[in-house]
Amino acid sequence: MFGIVRALVNIVIAIIDFFLLLRFIFKFFVVNAASPFVAWIYRTSAPLASPFAKIVPDLKFGSFVVDFTTLIALIVYVLAGYLILQIFSYASPRYHRDNGDYRG
Repeated sequence: MFGIVRALVNIVIAIIDFFLLLRFIFKFFVVNAASPFVAWIYRTSAPLASPFAKIVPDLKFGSFVVDFTTLIALIVYVLAGYLILQIFSYASPRYHRDNGDYRG
């Protein structure tokens, strides 16, 4: 049971991180937001990044932009996923590998 939940948490966090990473890369290289795919990525990832908006201002290096909102969101979601997985690892029963005896 806990294995399925762990796999589901991993998949959800991976999808969230994928969208946020694409958002970060597109913002960094100042990709054309009018492009349908880029606009879709921005719309999809906006609710994920919006809780962290305006914590730290964006940093501009010439034509590049470091979007700290998305970077903070990436870090927070990875840490949240890690903590959820740790909670499930403590809650799941432990078995001894040699003979399958319960060692809870």
